[in-house]
Amino acid sequence: MDHNKNTFINPTALFNPSNYGFSHIAKIPEGKSLYYFSGQWASDVNGQLVSIDFEKQVRQTVINIKTALNAAKLSINDVVKQTVYIVDFTMEKKQVLIDVASKEWHAEYLPASSIIPLPLLATAPNCLIEIEIIAAK
Repeated sequence: MDHNKNTFINPTALFNPSNYGFSHIAKIPEGKSLYYFSGQWASDVNGQLVSIDFEKQVRQTVINIKTALNAAKLSINDVVKQTVYIVDFTMEKKQVLIDVASKEWHAEYLPASSIIPLPLLATAPNCLIEIEIIAAK
């Protein structure tokens, strides 16, 4: 085991979370730096919502996360935790998130994750998703 890499643990006594796009536990080795990212959402460079369509919002949000990671000289593989906020959560929205993220989020390991349903986001009217991440490198 490489002691300089982030480790992702999925105990066999818990369900396999990989089909849902996350790991149960992320462990950061000593000496790595933690990066805390503000919640990213489906905004363009002017801070305007790109679409009211949930799938398009998810896709743009992931693109914005990748852009933020790149600016910090990090990649998707450095993400250890994500918190996903979804307005008016449904199982269909969760499936869209999983489907889009599995196409866009090409990580070697899946981060620890939480989904939080809520009635409204403070980012912009009609914004349906926001994702905040923690990365380590």
